Amino acid sequence: MKKGLTYLLVAGVMVASLATVSFAMKTHEGMIKGEVTKIDGEMVTVKDAEGEEHMLHVDPESSKKEGEITVGAMVEADADDKGHAKSIKVEAMKEMDKDMKK
Repeated sequence: MKKGLTYLLVAGVMVASLATVSFAMKTHEGMIKGEVTKIDGEMVTVKDAEGEEHMLHVDPESSKKEGEITVGAMVEADADDKGHAKSIKVEAMKEMDKDMKK
């Protein structure tokens, strides 16, 4: 009986963990415009004007890239329903925008 309850508890914890990971890896489809806040390998996180973060996969072989993608860059990306960037274009650097306003 105790063994069965232990298995049930472990299974419940695993399901909850997978749901959390799935929610954290939320992807977005369509045009995304905002600031690059993080780059982790081929994954690029973009924060839009509403403060929502979008995680995009930028494939070096299949994603069309214009400009150098760096943290702080303002970008516009076209993503598919799985979060793969079909294209990503650097619009400006945030620091450059601040300098131009002075």
